[in-house]
Amino acid sequence: MRYAERQVISPAFTPTPSIANFIQRGFTLVEVLTAIFILALAASGVAAMQVHALRTAQHSAYQSAALQLAIELAELLRAETQPTSYQFEYKATVVPSVACARADCDLAAWKQRLAEALPRARVVVCTDSVPVLNDTLHWACSGAGGPLLIKIGWASREPAPTSAAQSEPPPFLALPVER
Repeated sequence: MRYAERQVISPAFTPTPSIANFIQRGFTLVEVLTAIFILALAASGVAAMQVHALRTAQHSAYQSAALQLAIELAELLRAETQPTSYQFEYKATVVPSVACARADCDLAAWKQRLAEALPRARVVVCTDSVPVLNDTLHWACSGAGGPLLIKIGWASREPAPTSAAQSEPPPFLALPVER
């Protein structure tokens, strides 16, 4: 019987392991760490997209609330006999009290709803012939000619107030009021 045939016939024969005929089973540590890194990278991408979606949804909710409040204020202005007397600027730093005189009660209640609905809200009601400058809304009003505008802005996120430019939210909405 030859040696090769003995190897096949003898079940007790086990060849000695050597580097040349070593058979790998399972995963190496490098492969496992690479897979964990790729999964962590994908999970962080999903988390970033989720945060962006939440911010977008919050901004959309603020825009809806601002539009509803602007329409409500426009109706108050239309009901007035002298709507130009309603030109004002208001910064909602503190929620105002509803205690008011009879004539100003609607406006005080509106300001309270504005302060509750939008963070650090600001509203300007004025006549402005050029409300958009360089494709962005601005708070300054020309005061001469143009329609009566309701400009509303709010802070979408609470930045650390390091400068005056960061502490002032820009206007996000400008609604003209028909007389």
